[in-house]
Amino acid sequence: MAVAWGAVRGRVVFDSSVHPSSREQQSTGFSWTGARSLLVTDWPAVYVHDTGGLGNPIVSVLDPAADPDASIRLVDASTRLVADVRLRGQTLSLTSGPLDPPALAALTGLHGRLLPDAATADFISPCAISITPHYEDDPGGAATEFTAYTVVAGGRLQLRDRGEVPLEWPVNRIRVTPLGPSAVELHGGALLGGRFLSGATLHLATPPVRDAFLKVVRAAAHAGPGTVGTSAPVTIRGLKSGRSPVKADCVLSDDALEFQSPDGRQVLAAFDLADPHLRVAGSAERFVVFSPVHGPVAVTCGSTTFGRRLHRHDRLRAAAERTLTAGVFPVELSDGRPVAFAFAADGLRVRGPEVGLHIAYPSIRGVEGDPAAPRPTLRLTTERSDLTVVAQPELIQALHTEIRAWSHLDATADQIPDMLRAAAGLEEDYLLYTIFGPFYELHAALLGESDDLATPVTLPEAAEGRSRLAAVLQIGLVELQRHLDQVAYVLPAFIRHRDALLAGTDEPEWLKQGEAALRAALAPTQRAAAETGQLAAQVSRLIDLDPDALPKVSYAGAALSLGAAALVNPVFAVSGLSQAYSARSQGDQRKNQVTAQSERGWTTVLDRWNSLVSGSLPVLSYVITENVFPLRWSAARRLADTAALPGVARRLATLDVLRRYPSGPGIRLRRGEIADHLRSTRDALPTPRFADF
Repeated sequence: MAVAWGAVRGRVVFDSSVHPSSREQQSTGFSWTGARSLLVTDWPAVYVHDTGGLGNPIVSVLDPAADPDASIRLVDASTRLVADVRLRGQTLSLTSGPLDPPALAALTGLHGRLLPDAATADFISPCAISITPHYEDDPGGAATEFTAYTVVAGGRLQLRDRGEVPLEWPVNRIRVTPLGPSAVELHGGALLGGRFLSGATLHLATPPVRDAFLKVVRAAAHAGPGTVGTSAPVTIRGLKSGRSPVKADCVLSDDALEFQSPDGRQVLAAFDLADPHLRVAGSAERFVVFSPVHGPVAVTCGSTTFGRRLHRHDRLRAAAERTLTAGVFPVELSDGRPVAFAFAADGLRVRGPEVGLHIAYPSIRGVEGDPAAPRPTLRLTTERSDLTVVAQPELIQALHTEIRAWSHLDATADQIPDMLRAAAGLEEDYLLYTIFGPFYELHAALLGESDDLATPVTLPEAAEGRSRLAAVLQIGLVELQRHLDQVAYVLPAFIRHRDALLAGTDEPEWLKQGEAALRAALAPTQRAAAETGQLAAQVSRLIDLDPDALPKVSYAGAALSLGAAALVNPVFAVSGLSQAYSARSQGDQRKNQVTAQSERGWTTVLDRWNSLVSGSLPVLSYVITENVFPLRWSAARRLADTAALPGVARRLATLDVLRRYPSGPGIRLRRGEIADHLRSTRDALPTPRFADF
């Protein structure tokens, strides 16, 4: 030893005085002219020798030493040492050059003792070592190395850095292979800083340390299933108790969604993603998954990034699509307990932890959905029970429809004509919304907080408000043009297809002829399309802004779609007006302002828009319904001869429920509210000027 340290506690594992390549980087609280040396022992204790320069030498002691006050790290693939020491009012940072094998071997004597729980770990690296993460989105890139203690304890592999755990895996969900003399390649998905890893390289400094790590990890891997997947901590309810949350690891692989205890010793539930009975519904942050084997499990995911990974998984999305149509609905009760609603001829069954109900359809006294609540709810009232369930809006609507459809099945065959007449009556609301609803949704977005559709849109005083209005109106008018094109060309074919499902296996000739008649009956909508196109062109001239350059709403973090587009609005898959509504909040990003010079032009545009929604559309709705409904009443009479009760019951339920809910996220108005407003406005107008159409 080059310096007489005096009595030290423990075995010396590093002495900077014997490594000429060690360099002091920074120090505080020591002499200005002296030099510093660092001694680390496995007690653990840290000593700093200050030669004092012109003064007396001093030895400062940190005993016992603990991370992070004594930070000992191996960097550059665990070949060089970096030490940061904080004493009482003194700090020292020191680095070394490449360490020779004896020096690295000596450092293993630390045995991780700078961490307080080192003695209880199954494995712990001697000190913080080099970690090279492998990111999924940059598989061949040069990832930035970081340092951390590698700890295996309680069935988990943790990387610890200064008291934090930035990365961890269940040990039985990873695969490790030797890499070179002292490193291992780790395979297993996890999250680091919001990015997904496929694994990491652990530079364990020496072959004996690597071998000890492999032995512990391989032994732990045999404790349970070894399927490698992407894992994240979650909270679940439903496997043992419906009310008490349980922490678990959620592991997603190509073929399974599994939950296991945090210690990795017990798989709590495994859901086969290829199982046709699998159901899932919810959002990226909170969802319910169901299979007949495990029942419903409610999952709260602390990482929205991991939740989005679940959301994008093809097989989970397929299960979510099935959920809307298969008649088993996983939801939560208002107290957080997960349940599954299943339908059969003799009644509705509600099953879950501590819940087991059989509800006969005639006993149902009321079904009421509230899609506007912070978490949308459905209240089901019977003679003996009162249930409130919580789910995403799409599932609430689908569950409501299913309850109504099965309730209608109590009817007899001779009631089919009456049910078809009732369905034809509800079609007026359906058609009024389907054709004209997007206009009023855009009108509501332009108004902002007001839900009074009779209020005209005016030009805001503030420049920011004017900019928002310009962006929303331009996006919305373009989307309305696309929507009206689909009304003219898609809606007649859709109605024909829907009627054909009721008509039986062979489509009658009169249905084919009816499509052509419907197309002619809907032709007047092209007048509204022409007016919308003229308005869109005028707006484009005023702000000279490319619609494609405007931001569109992102659906990536939205609720699991559950195929809601086809159920909620069969005419267009995604409402462009939802995008327009979202764009309101991004007005501060507009570079193009509504200037004073263009104010007159904007006043003209808004006058034309207000006239369209308050006068022209109500008259047009009168013309359309007069054209269409003789055809629909005739079709209902003909279908009564061949239609089966289940199909008629479902159509009646779907039309009844559709009017009770908004069309999608970002839309506050329910379909029925739009149809009622349009009908009342039409009735309040003077005699329609049919020449306009």
